[in-house]
This record gives sequence, C-alpha cells and structure tokens, in this order.
Amino acid sequence: MQKVSIGIIGLGGIGTLIASLLKEKKYTVFSNKKTKKKKIKINLKSKYYGDLTSEVKIDPYLKKVDIIFICTKFPFLKKNLHNIRNKKALIIPFLNGLSHFKILKKKFGKNCFVSNIGKVVSKKHTKYEIIHESNNQPEVLISSFNKRKDDVTKVKKILNDIKFKIKIKTKDQNVIWNKLIRLSAISSITSLYNCNLGKIRKSKFKMNQLNMLLKESLQISKEAYGFNEKYTNIHKVIKSFPDNLTTSLQRDINSNLKSELETQIGAILKLSNDYDVDMPMHKKIYLELKKKCQKKY
Repeated sequence: MQKVSIGIIGLGGIGTLIASLLKEKKYTVFSNKKTKKKKIKINLKSKYYGDLTSEVKIDPYLKKVDIIFICTKFPFLKKNLHNIRNKKALIIPFLNGLSHFKILKKKFGKNCFVSNIGKVVSKKHTKYEIIHESNNQPEVLISSFNKRKDDVTKVKKILNDIKFKIKIKTKDQNVIWNKLIRLSAISSITSLYNCNLGKIRKSKFKMNQLNMLLKESLQISKEAYGFNEKYTNIHKVIKSFPDNLTTSLQRDINSNLKSELETQIGAILKLSNDYDVDMPMHKKIYLELKKKCQKKY
C-alpha cells in the first residue's frame, strides 16, 4: 500500500523534526514555505534520533497531501493558512495555547483534530537546521472525540512510525489542558526571570509562584471545561523535566520576537474573566511580561 503524503506548515524546531523523521521513513513530505525552489534541504541534529539530512518538496497550497501537521507559531498562523485550499486532508495542529482551535475548526471543520505535542525540546539553529535536545520520545496527545476510527488509526500509525509516543484521549479538554496547565506555568515563570527550570527550582520564592500558577490553571480548567486533574499529577510530570529546560515563549519574549503570550497566558486570563475566577498570579506575571514585549498582538 502506498504511504500517505504529508504536509508541514512551519519548518521550525517541531516541523523540521517531524519532516526529517518522516523522510527517513520514506514518506513524501511537502512544505508550504514560500520559495522559488522546488525542494529544500533540511538538517536534523538529534541526541535521540541521530543526525539526518533530507529534502522536502514545496507546494504552497498543499493541495495533494493527505495529512497536514501545523507547526507554526500562533502569530504566523493566519498568514500560513491563507493559501491552503485542501478540504480533504486531516489536520494535526501542534501549536501551544487555546486561540488556534477556533481558527482551525472554522477553516477545516471536522477534519481538524485537537492535539498537541510535549516532552520535546527542539530549536532552530540555522534557517534549515534544527537541534533536537531531548533524550526521549516526544509525546503526542490526540482527541478521538467526533473522529472516524480509521482517521485516528491513520494518524497514530504515522506518528508511531517516527517513534513518537501517542496517547489517545476521548475528550478534547483532556488533550488541551493536560499540557496547557504545565506549559503556561513553566513558560510564564521562565519568561519572567529568563532562566531555565533548574534555577527556578533553586528558589523557594519562584517555586511558590510556579505552584500558584499551576493551581490557578487547574481551577479555571475545571470551571470552564470540566477538566479534573490532581495537582500532584501535574507536579509529578514537571518534576521529570530536566533542569536545563527553557521555553519558546521565554526565548521569543526575551529576544523581542513575536510570541505566544496572548494565546497562552492571555487566553487563560480571558477565560478567568469570563468565568469570574480570580487568578492574581497569572495577572501579575502577564502584566510584567507585557512590559517586556515591544509589540502588542
């Protein structure tokens, strides 16, 4: 049986990692990157997967692909979707935060999965080279809610082929909040102090702030989405993260780049206003991070 063809939107740390691994498994991979070239060479340097060099094809419309992985950051999402006319492809978004789901579901309808990727540190080194620093499998959460069993199986097989760990959840909120609670808390605190997680752990004051962020997010996720998770479970996952962990939000804010501040912390705060849930630590850190940003989105 012929393998499906894959589209990648966003050849950053995650997109290039996925594209490289798919090419290694002989999948046909397309990027929507705007370039006059028909193919571009990409390079992966990975502690876990090894070093790979491969080529991906270019199609700005991704019109013939069966599955599209969306790996761009939220500030660039609408621009990247502008030329995409494919109505049949399954859409697997790997963006952080909340704001992208409404945009993607409006454009792609039931073809859009609720999904995310975690436990992976992958950074762009040069234009077409990324460094994957993690010594473990990336973990993907996917919701099977209102999805065809065959489609879920197809996506799962592809991700298994590239040695990603897959967890299928039956509810959308279990995918969204499972990652967002820990992500927004760690991103907030590392961005505020511009340091890695290990330095946060060494400070009782900063750890208290981190713990308050976690508890506030747990509260709003329960109020708004009915998501019930124990604080100890979230904290246990965070304890497994390495001391040298940094976040993309931290790097973007402290490099004066467009960031996902609004779709992560900002979106959570908006929910807290909608549901009248007090979140003083989120509000305090959000306002301080806004001062760091040169641009407002």
